Amino acid sequence: MFSLLAVFIGLLLVLMVFGIPISYALGMISYVVIIIASGIDKISPELIANRLYYSLNSFPILAIPLFILAGQIMNEAKLTEKIFDFVNKCIGHIRGGLGHSNVVASMIFAGMSGSATADAGGLGAVELKAMNDAGYPKKFSVGITGSSSMIGTIIPPSIPMILYGVLANVSIGKLFMGGLLPGILMGLSLMIMAYFYSFRHSFPKKQKECFSVILDSFKKAFLSLITPLIIIGGMWSGVFTPTEAGATAVAYSILLGVVIYRNINLKSLWKVFKESAKLSVQVLFILSFGAFYGYLLIRYRIPMVIAEYIMSVSQNPLIFLLIINIFFLIVGCFMSTVVSITILTPIMIPIVKAFGVDPLHFGIIMVLNLTLGNLTPPFGMVLYTLSSVAKMSVNEVIESVTPFLIPLLVVLLLIIFFPKIVTFIPLYLM
Repeated sequence: MFSLLAVFIGLLLVLMVFGIPISYALGMISYVVIIIASGIDKISPELIANRLYYSLNSFPILAIPLFILAGQIMNEAKLTEKIFDFVNKCIGHIRGGLGHSNVVASMIFAGMSGSATADAGGLGAVELKAMNDAGYPKKFSVGITGSSSMIGTIIPPSIPMILYGVLANVSIGKLFMGGLLPGILMGLSLMIMAYFYSFRHSFPKKQKECFSVILDSFKKAFLSLITPLIIIGGMWSGVFTPTEAGATAVAYSILLGVVIYRNINLKSLWKVFKESAKLSVQVLFILSFGAFYGYLLIRYRIPMVIAEYIMSVSQNPLIFLLIINIFFLIVGCFMSTVVSITILTPIMIPIVKAFGVDPLHFGIIMVLNLTLGNLTPPFGMVLYTLSSVAKMSVNEVIESVTPFLIPLLVVLLLIIFFPKIVTFIPLYLM
């Protein structure tokens, strides 16, 4: 058993150190495990092919390419500019107003894209330009932009939550609803920090806009602003499933970009389709091999062995969650959110159930924690996205975003200690 555990985890680390793509590494390890456990003559190509196929033959998984495509179209259609302009007109007169506008716009865009990187690369470019033009310090602008983009994977829809839901057999609709309050808390905590930061450094304060200007901006942004309401409201009311919500988001974003605003032509739409297809294939390829890896983990009782070891240290669910979250913070530094969730979910779910922790509550904790890895070196994707957009070195970006990790970690602790923050909406209102 321990030899298999060494292969499952130790060999994975070795292959990653040598730069083997994670999907290939998972496939290679799965073959090695079957050979060690059953012998080379027991390898069944048909069984493996069927497992890989059926891991993707799932209606909920179809939501992943749909939300990736919707986010790409929204960025190409420049819906972000209209949203940010309206939010800034409403609250830009507060001290450090562009910082608050940055956070609120990210919360709205989070209800459309489901991706932190899409937020940082699309909306982030608009926010950074506006803040630089207004004379905000570049480090503050980059810090608040990077940290607010983390909300993109917590407020529904969320691509990491779809992955977790499929692998953990947890309702994706409930996960989406469970992310609402934590996402709002993340936004409020960042706005509080931005407010005190702006007073301490005497950030610019602009004159309050008159009602007619705000109304005009609202009219221009209205069709973009109702996108999250359509997606979240439709799932909440039961009109459509998360997958159907993804299809609705794609259709609606094409309607806005091609027909109404007319800033997407057929050439640019084709480019968006190709880019979205590449991103989707990457995610689904990892997921297929990750699901097979998870199947073997369960078959050879690896999670049960780990659970017994952890329970020998402590049987307190809270202690377990704190230990696991420290582990997740370390893992997030070295692996992407998608890869981490794909590998760790099959291992963690049996352990979580053994400790009596609600998989719904655990899923939001896991997604939020691993999402923070986007802001931590050496592999944080948002760091490199912001470095490109802001034309700063990665080290400067790291220095800028580090203080803004504090309020996000506070929110993480809150949802660990108070599960109702996650479970209230899905359990009582759905």
